[in-house]
Amino acid sequence: MNDRLSPEGLRYAQAVARTGSFSAAAREYDVTQPALSNAIRRLEKILGARLFERNTRGARPTIFGATILPRIDAALAALDAITAEARHWRAGEPRPVRIGVSPLISADVVARAHSAVAGLPGRGRGSLVLREADLSELRTALDDDELDLIVVPAVLPLTRYRHRVIGSEPVVLVEPGAGDAAGPVNSASPTDPTRAADPANSADPVGSADSVGSADPASPAEARAAAARIDDVARRTLLLVPDTCGLTTFTRDLLADRGLPLRAYSGEAASYRVLEDWAGMGLGSALLPRSKVTRVDSSVRPVVDARGAAVTIAYEAAWDGASPVAGELEALAELLVS
Repeated sequence: MNDRLSPEGLRYAQAVARTGSFSAAAREYDVTQPALSNAIRRLEKILGARLFERNTRGARPTIFGATILPRIDAALAALDAITAEARHWRAGEPRPVRIGVSPLISADVVARAHSAVAGLPGRGRGSLVLREADLSELRTALDDDELDLIVVPAVLPLTRYRHRVIGSEPVVLVEPGAGDAAGPVNSASPTDPTRAADPANSADPVGSADSVGSADPASPAEARAAAARIDDVARRTLLLVPDTCGLTTFTRDLLADRGLPLRAYSGEAASYRVLEDWAGMGLGSALLPRSKVTRVDSSVRPVVDARGAAVTIAYEAAWDGASPVAGELEALAELLVS
C-alpha cells in the first residue's frame, strides 16, 4: 500500500456512504459519476478491498467498508480541523457569526440561535448576523462563505458540510372547516364556482389523537381532532407554496417515499398564511409544521404514519468543517439542539 490516500477519494467515499448513491454523491460534488467512481475505485485499490456493494437500489458499505468508513470520517474531520485552526489563527479579531435560516424555521429556533451565539466564549449579543432566505440562496451563500451556518429543513443534500439534526416538530393537516358544506374544489380556480367539490377532501377521521405518540402536546382544537393517516392525506387535493423553502419538497418526498401520489391544487399559495386561508375557503388541504399554523379557526389534524406514529419534519444545521470558526459552529449546533 505504497500509494498515497487522496483526500478527494476519501471525501467521495464519505459522500457515497451518507447518500447511499454514487450518482447523488457525484451531484453533490458537481463531478461526473464516472469521475467519482474512478476515484473510489483507486481508493479501494490502495486499501485492498471494496468499500461498497452496488445494486439497483443504490450502494451500501461492505463489511470491510463498514469498518473503514468511520476511520475515513475521523481522518477528514482531522484534516478539516487543521485547516480551520490555521484560518482561525490568521483571522485576528472574530467576525460576527452569520446564520442563514429558511422561512420554515420557527421563531423559537431563531431565538435559541441568538441566545446561543451570545453565550459562546468571547461573544456577545452583537455577535450574530441573521439572514432569512430560500434554500437555494442559503446554500449558495454557504458555498461562497457569505454565511457561516445555515438552519434548514432536512431536505437538502449536505454531504459536503458538517451537519446535524437540531430538532423536529409534528406535521399537521390543515383542511376545510366542518362548516364548509360544499367541501373543497378539486384543482379549480378560486373564482370558478362551477367546478365540482372534491369528495376526497371530505373529513374522514382516522385513528385518534392518542396515536400521535411522543409528539409535543397538541393545541386544544387539535387534541379533539382525529389523526389523519398518510394514505388519507394522499387522497386529498393539497395546496402548495413555491418549492423554495423546503415545505413542498418535504410534502412530495413524504408521499413519494411511501409510493403515494400527490394530488396538487393547480394554483400556488405565496405564504403559509395563504395556505390556511385557502384551506378555510375550501380549495383543498395543506401540510404545515405545527408552528406555522396561526389562525385560531383553522381546522387542524395531526398526521400519523401507518403505525400511528406522528409524522414530523426535521431541521438541521450545516456548516463548513474547514471554516475558521468551525469549532464555534459545532458548539453552536450543539446548543441549538432542542
